[in-house]
Amino acid sequence: MNELQLYEWKNICLEMSKLGAASLAKMIAPAKDNMSQREAYRTFGEARVKNWVRRGMLKVIRNGETENSKKLYSYEEMIGIETAEKMYNINSKKI
Repeated sequence: MNELQLYEWKNICLEMSKLGAASLAKMIAPAKDNMSQREAYRTFGEARVKNWVRRGMLKVIRNGETENSKKLYSYEEMIGIETAEKMYNINSKKI
């Protein structure tokens, strides 16, 4: 196993632990898992979040019944999507 592979495995382990922590946090306090659209854009990038929603990978949670109600997203879901994308990119480099 070369150094690059070890580095990639280390990063995968770190990403998985981050995902596990987000899942545990959601189990303990489900309401705290919700992140506002503004915060999601700031944390993950507006284009990425919009792309995830457009592709059906991320669900929008409305804070009310009206059209103008606040949009929320699951932090756990976004961490999961981000982790999956990173793993996919690592695997596609090897092909």
